[in-house]
Amino acid sequence: MKPLLHKQASVKLALLLLGFVIVFNVLIMPLLTGDKEVTPIDLQFAYTPELAYELIDSYSEETRTVYARGEMTLDVAYPIVYTLFMSVTLMLLYPNKWKMAWLPYGVFGVDMLENTGIIIMLKNYPEQLRSVAWITSGFSTLKWSLVIIVVLFIFYGLLSKLWAKVSKSA
Repeated sequence: MKPLLHKQASVKLALLLLGFVIVFNVLIMPLLTGDKEVTPIDLQFAYTPELAYELIDSYSEETRTVYARGEMTLDVAYPIVYTLFMSVTLMLLYPNKWKMAWLPYGVFGVDMLENTGIIIMLKNYPEQLRSVAWITSGFSTLKWSLVIIVVLFIFYGLLSKLWAKVSKSA
């Protein structure tokens, strides 16, 4: 089974999705916590329960509420957009290896598990659920590791296409 949008994959669609990714990063995701001074947990590569709760302790009650709501709304919409962008881009760069385009869906799934853990920690505060924090940190680390792998595949694919064009014209 081929990934979503495999029939529609085009440079135009990839650029449109990239535009949405940029809009989310610049305009929408900063609203996630409602406070520019807040460090969101899900931007951490890895953390201990102590660090997770140190961050949560630094949030106001309003920030915790806004952050939890953002995890259930904005941080569901954004992963859909970046998943589609990365998947379409991989399909374009590796047309004969379309199975690679499923990797961003793994990122999406792990991101949703990470969001769930963060919401549980925020909603149960001030109770400190150490096991939830450890598991959520594992999801964060796995998410960012997979993102790095996908980005490396994308850069390698772009460089390969560029090299092929340069070599062909030389």
